[in-house]
Amino acid sequence: MESNILVTVLINCRNEEKLISRAIKSVLFQNYKNIEVIIWDDASSDSTSEIIQTFKDKRIKFFKNANHLGLGPSRYRAKNEINGDLVAILDADDEMSKTRIEIQVNEFKNNNNLALVGSWVKFRDINDKIIKEKFLKKNPFNIYVNNDQIKEKMMVKNIFVHSSIMYKKENAIKVGWYSNKLEYSQDYDLSLKLIKLYDSKIITEFLTFVTIRKESMTQSDNLKKTRVREAISILEKCKSEFKMNKKLSSINSREILWYKLKLDLMDNPSIISKLFCILKIIIKFPSLLFYF
Repeated sequence: MESNILVTVLINCRNEEKLISRAIKSVLFQNYKNIEVIIWDDASSDSTSEIIQTFKDKRIKFFKNANHLGLGPSRYRAKNEINGDLVAILDADDEMSKTRIEIQVNEFKNNNNLALVGSWVKFRDINDKIIKEKFLKKNPFNIYVNNDQIKEKMMVKNIFVHSSIMYKKENAIKVGWYSNKLEYSQDYDLSLKLIKLYDSKIITEFLTFVTIRKESMTQSDNLKKTRVREAISILEKCKSEFKMNKKLSSINSREILWYKLKLDLMDNPSIISKLFCILKIIIKFPSLLFYF
């Protein structure tokens, strides 16, 4: 690849007046300077847009939907505005380390077949306090650094935190870009499409800081059912499109059953209904007992 590659940093946002400034600054202060920053505001009703426009850096390109469309359609629209050969993702409430882009770009320079690079991630609360270590252990990014291991793990769980990834725009377009049919799981879907045809890597350094809070998309009660339904769809797609050994296929099936159980519990809010639902599923699929 070229020695001075243009990297597009894509930030999607909606009502992020409290944290958007921090995210933008973490991009502008990168050691790697040949970047453009596309900020896509999904019709914020707070002062997010005004805060973004206080930044006068010429590398920033600001877009705003006239009406609230959702994250999925907003990402899909952004494709035509991206000029970089590489695309780095950052959620509006997260932050990059100063060296993230530089380190990830070097990985692409060293491997022409590489299409997707993630990194270790530190999770923190709204007050910037790192969430205790046991939370990190639930996300074993330090284990899956081999390309084949990543593929295997991705067939049962998304181990790439979207806010940490960088990918080749050309490859992403070839595999179909972000799905316009998914809202929450677009990132998982795109990562799977990339790793099916190309190499991927997770850098064993903490290059991204992710904020965990109730109002974030991953924590929203309003999107829980959508998230679960899309997870089932993605895992079923993995079963049909990837070659799995018996053990991997069994784990994949167990994950699907677990998500279906979650969906049943959401659809049956009373305690009695929930208990009946759990009993019914366990009788039908006793192997789930070993999941807990």
